[in-house]
Amino acid sequence: MNEQSDHIVSSFDDDIASIRMSVIKMATLVEEQYKLLHHIIDTGSASTVEDVLENEPKLDAFDGKIRDQVITFITLRSPMAIDLREGLTALKISTDLERLGDYCKNVSLRVQALEEIPPVEIKNEILRMTVMVQGQLKRVIDAYVTKNKEKALEVRNADAAIDQHYQLIYNQIIEDIKNKPNKIKTLANTKLLFTIKTIERAGDHITNIAEEIFYTVTGETLTTPRPKGESEK
Repeated sequence: MNEQSDHIVSSFDDDIASIRMSVIKMATLVEEQYKLLHHIIDTGSASTVEDVLENEPKLDAFDGKIRDQVITFITLRSPMAIDLREGLTALKISTDLERLGDYCKNVSLRVQALEEIPPVEIKNEILRMTVMVQGQLKRVIDAYVTKNKEKALEVRNADAAIDQHYQLIYNQIIEDIKNKPNKIKTLANTKLLFTIKTIERAGDHITNIAEEIFYTVTGETLTTPRPKGESEK
């Protein structure tokens, strides 16, 4: 390989590494957002809500940066095979990460606006569900960093547990509405229903990322149905 070819290969690798680093930084910020969300649900901290809101434009900026990086990479380098998959997957992952950030912001604001504090047992289960999502985020970031298809599959399969937990909390909230039928309680519980559904959807987007990682590494699209919680079968 001559010097010019070496330079082209080096530039190619640098471009991919730069795209991957942007995705990792964005994912790490999303992970931090969900740690803040856990604190908000636990304490109702208004200052922590402000922290989440301040980080939201940073996620939007990362999404735009990754889009520009990938478009430039494809336009200038005309990548093929795994290199092309790396670029296209980065676009899809950044979109999922941006949506995860939106969900975090929306839940933070909804929790802040609750008319009353939810019952302890419901609050604790929502906290557990948030911890489950945090764990999924951590694992999917690790799968991306290490390009590990097995870890990506583990994340995909683990989403069923979040679905099951969502159904558990949903049933608890509906029961609370039936037992305490008053306007303020109903308003608060309605917001809680939206809250847990949004957290459950966050799990779905993490699963999207896991499937994109699997595709990047293997070149294969997963065609088997996603595992579901017992209530969804």
